[in-house]
Amino acid sequence: MKRLWFGIMVATALGTSAAPMGILVPGYFDPPGGFWSELNFAATRVPPVAIMNPNNGPGTRQNPDYVAAVNGLRAAGGRVIGYVSTSYAARDTNTVKADIDRYLGFYPVDGIFLDEMTNDANTSHLNYYAALYQYIQKQGTNLLVIGNPGINTQEDYLTRPTDDVLVTFEAYAGYPALVVDGWVTNHLARQFSHLPYNVPSAAAMTNYINLAASRNAGWIYVTDDALPNPWDTLPAYWTNEVNYIRSLNLSAPATQLRVLSVSNRVPSLRISGAPGTYELQATSNLANWFPLATVSTATNTANVEDTTATNSSGRLYRTRQ
Repeated sequence: MKRLWFGIMVATALGTSAAPMGILVPGYFDPPGGFWSELNFAATRVPPVAIMNPNNGPGTRQNPDYVAAVNGLRAAGGRVIGYVSTSYAARDTNTVKADIDRYLGFYPVDGIFLDEMTNDANTSHLNYYAALYQYIQKQGTNLLVIGNPGINTQEDYLTRPTDDVLVTFEAYAGYPALVVDGWVTNHLARQFSHLPYNVPSAAAMTNYINLAASRNAGWIYVTDDALPNPWDTLPAYWTNEVNYIRSLNLSAPATQLRVLSVSNRVPSLRISGAPGTYELQATSNLANWFPLATVSTATNTANVEDTTATNSSGRLYRTRQ
């Protein structure tokens, strides 16, 4: 985050690293140890979000091995969210809510993964997922909701909102030729994830990660695992994948926010950093931040004017990817 104060006086903006690429791992493998220990290793380098799935959902009782696994990964710096099927909006919402309640009652999860999400413009489907999103948000602060249509979808699923992150690719083939929807660049990379599987080599894995970054996907997980369950192991190149994403994050240019000029109480600000999509936010009290603009740039700079600042005695700004 970068901050500066606008009023009669304008301070210099602070610089920080670009938003890091994250790893979203469908961890459909049982604890203790084993692959969960390898997730703990990753958390010291690229803190992952792991999707736990004890029994195609939370099951009917708490599993002590999963309690230990969740606590271990969270202590290492990662996060864990619980898998819940929605059967493309056909599953009764009370049944879905019961699964959500079990996760929150059994385990210290950081959110919910809504699988089998619709991707059409059907209003009843949007209402279904929006209601689930609101239900989850009422259960605790900062709970992460990730929805998985698995393919390109409607922007309304994000803006309604029905989730915080959309998985817009989950498949064993076709990733190099994928064309993402144009509206994706209206939003932050951290709001999209891609999950290609059956990727046989480390060289292909690094290529797919680069493609994900170019497609405004802030979350990625590439695996050589394959059907019938491509999520029941970690890939043979797991350490390479973690280290490669870490190297990309460390090499990303620092993001800067500064004021270019102020004319008639309208500040012109410049965001500089890695190519991508940025959100500019403002506040007058440090407590309540609001979005001013979302801008995309194929270069390393983007300029934004805050025409709403004319009636403000002072503003603090920050930007994020």
